[in-house]
Amino acid sequence: MEALIRPEFGLMFWTIFIFCLLVLILSKTAWKPLMRSVEERERSLRHDREAAEKARTEAEKIKAELDSRMADFRAEAERRLAEASAEAGRERALIVEEARRTAAILVETARKELDAQKGELEDQLRRKVGEIAFLAAEKVLLKTIDQKADRELVGQFLSELEVKDSRYRLGK
Repeated sequence: MEALIRPEFGLMFWTIFIFCLLVLILSKTAWKPLMRSVEERERSLRHDREAAEKARTEAEKIKAELDSRMADFRAEAERRLAEASAEAGRERALIVEEARRTAAILVETARKELDAQKGELEDQLRRKVGEIAFLAAEKVLLKTIDQKADRELVGQFLSELEVKDSRYRLGK
């Protein structure tokens, strides 16, 4: 063990000689291929790093473009939604207006029908009143009038009623 602590000249000579010989042999056989593979690895890493940097830059460009498109799509969707809402409002207003017109027409038609029925009822009432008045007059007078005279009398009475009724309507 002590020989290892105190090196001898011969041991040191052969150690240095073998080391130099090993370096010479390695430099002739393994050093150049080893250096080539290290340089190739460095080139490969550099190329991969540049490719990754380009891909990252390209991805950022694509992301920015997609963000821009998404903003455009959102704006377009909001615009279309606003247009659809406005169109729905217009359609609703048209439907309401059409319903009002239809209701007004129905009310007017019903009013005309009621006026026509009222007129018919008034005419029927006048005829009945004339007949009742005639029967009452006939009983009061205890006199029989022939049918021709009877019709003339009822017609005259109805004419007078219509004249009075038209005066009454004009007075209102």
